[in-house]
Formats: sequence, structure tokens, C-alpha cells
Amino acid sequence: MRKTLLIIFLIFCGNSFTQTSNNRTYLEVNGGIAVFEQISSYGPINGETFPGISFLVGNQSFIFQNIFFESQIGLALPSIVTAKIGLGFINKGIGASIGMRLYPTMGYAQIHLPTSNGQLNISAEASPFTNSSFESYSLGAKYIFTIGYQWNVGKSRKR
Repeated sequence: MRKTLLIIFLIFCGNSFTQTSNNRTYLEVNGGIAVFEQISSYGPINGETFPGISFLVGNQSFIFQNIFFESQIGLALPSIVTAKIGLGFINKGIGASIGMRLYPTMGYAQIHLPTSNGQLNISAEASPFTNSSFESYSLGAKYIFTIGYQWNVGKSRKR
């Protein structure tokens, strides 16, 4: 229970110190693959890949004109739930961010490409816990590669 409350706190605490003019809320769908590099009781065997999908609600809150705090939470398969927090920048519509997927635990780098009412995202993630006693936090995966789309919702939609 404490871990769940901490995750919720971390995801939404960044919004309290941000500007409101460029902030955006979105729905996101992602598809990708996880790569396993060791024999694991949590997943496939060495070198195998496994598909995944996620449905998220997210927010980009701008701290400065081009720098944002990003947070996402949602449902995923096979992990059931997932959440991410990160920092990023945007210039002429194209953005990039780095951060941490809280579960399954991965560090990530992501590129954001603008569209008419949202953005296309491409990300690469790596686990800090492979071959350790904390391997279960990353579900035994070494890498995750995803592609996704974010649809602006609410006041973030372009009219």
C-alpha cells in the first residue's frame, strides 16, 4: 500500500510548481517488445522477446517555456499496471524526454513527434536491475522498445 501511495504522489507532485499555459493532458496507447537477456523465473529465456501494450492517461506540465515534467499512469499487459515520470524539452514542436518507468522499473529516453492533435512517441528503455536480486521489479526484462500515440484531451485539444 505504501508503494502505491508513493507512486501516486510522485506522479502528481510535479504539477504543483508548473505553469499552466502550455500544459497538456492526453490519452496514450503504446505497443512494444521486451527483450530478455538471462534465464528468468519472471519471463522468457535468454534473448527472447515478448510483446506488450499499454493504455495510459498522462500530463505534460511546463516548468519553463520549453521544459516540461511528464507523468503517466495506466493499464498494461503483461504487467497489469504501469507508471512513468520524467523531464523533457520541446523545440519547434519536436521533443525529447528522459525519466523512469516506476513499474516495471526501467530508465527511458523518448522522442516526441507532433501531429495535428497529439504526438507520436518512440522510446527505448533499459532495466537497472538485470541479473540482480531486484530483477522482479523489471519483470526479468533487460530492454523495452515501444511506439505509441498520444491524443490530446480536454482543454489540450486543438479546435
